Amino acid sequence: MKYLLSSTLFLIATAPSAFAQHNCPEGFRYAGSLVGAGGYEEFNARRELLLPEGATIDTSYQQASVRARGGNSKAKSNLRAGDIPKGIHIITHGSTDFEKGWAVSDPKLEQVQSRYKFGMNLYCTTSVANMGGCEVEAEVCYKPNK
Repeated sequence: MKYLLSSTLFLIATAPSAFAQHNCPEGFRYAGSLVGAGGYEEFNARRELLLPEGATIDTSYQQASVRARGGNSKAKSNLRAGDIPKGIHIITHGSTDFEKGWAVSDPKLEQVQSRYKFGMNLYCTTSVANMGGCEVEAEVCYKPNK
């Protein structure tokens, strides 16, 4: 019983990080997640990550659809799938319980020395009643050039 409990706790503790890497479509590689969180005030900031060293990008791929916002009406975004740089695929989500909201916008991919850097603006807001904090996340995948 002791070993079963230990194994279960280990699986629960490691599941979120393992699960995040499996959200990328087949043929894509997971680059990381852009994450933001607000307490009793909204979160509004740009987040960036470096793709792995030596990563190449297949620019023939263009993401066909994207969820740019969710939750309350304060969370606004004019992001369209065509705005996402070619070769990049994002999977977004955030807090919507208790009338919270989230949004992502302004994706940019640039080359910094010999590596690619991807960034976006992230936003989340709490409800009028301030029922705890808010979260927003964009998982970033890239299609490697073959």
